[in-house]
Amino acid sequence: MKNRIAAEWYTYAEATLADVPADSVQRTETRRAFYAGALAAYSQIMVNLTPGPDPQPADEQMLRDLDAELHEFGEAVKRGLA
Repeated sequence: MKNRIAAEWYTYAEATLADVPADSVQRTETRRAFYAGALAAYSQIMVNLTPGPDPQPADEQMLRDLDAELHEFGEAVKRGLA
C-alpha cells in the first residue's frame, strides 16, 4: 500500500511549515485539517460517481468542478484572501 496522502502531507508541511515557528499542537491540528480536506474530496468523488465501469459526463464535470474550486482557493491564498 502506498501512503499517497501522507506523501502529499509531508510535501505540504515541508513547503509551508518549515520556516514557521509552529508548536506540536499546531502541527497536529494542521495535519488533521489536511487529512479532513483529503477525506472531504475523496468522499465527494466516491459518493457522486456514476455507478458502472465507464466515466460519464457528470463524473467528468464533477472532477472539473473540484479542480476549479481548488485552483480558485489556491489563487485566493496567494492573494491573501483565504
